Amino acid sequence: MKKVFFLTAVVASLAGAALHFLHDALPNVLTALISPVNESVWEHLKLLYWPMLLSGFFLSRQAGKEARRRLTQAGEYGETATTLTVARERHRLWGGIFAAELIMPVFLLGVYYLLQRLLGGTGLVVDVVLYFAAMALGYGIACGLYRSGRAEAAAPWLLLPVVFYGAALVLFTFAAPGLSIFRPPVGG
Repeated sequence: MKKVFFLTAVVASLAGAALHFLHDALPNVLTALISPVNESVWEHLKLLYWPMLLSGFFLSRQAGKEARRRLTQAGEYGETATTLTVARERHRLWGGIFAAELIMPVFLLGVYYLLQRLLGGTGLVVDVVLYFAAMALGYGIACGLYRSGRAEAAAPWLLLPVVFYGAALVLFTFAAPGLSIFRPPVGG
């Protein structure tokens, strides 16, 4: 699964980078939901959220397939036990994905605003590197938590904040408060 996580992280990161340009290419309400409508820091959090969430469905399916394959090879389990094990494996994976969904924006915002404070701003190269670093961190956390099983019990508790975060990304696209995080940088 490590290799699957790595390849998924690469594809999702590139897809997220491509999302940056989606709303400019196809400006409408639907593309506004998943891609930045302006250059604000808040809008760019969509580039982390949606690729990670969508790749979670792929990774969940792969985790289930891998668990089923292992159990089938062992030949010791009936269909019910196999089905329950596959479900548990997927649940364990979502614990890692949900934790990563909540940690990535905290990391990105923390580093971004630290650089703003220390350097007085960031440039395009720094912003792009920071985005890919946040994605790498997220997938590393998700993989580590999945493999260790440490977030399995937390998965149901992490779901609600992840849903609220996603809803906030959508809501504040159309009704952004007047805070600086929601405004494009001056000259940006």
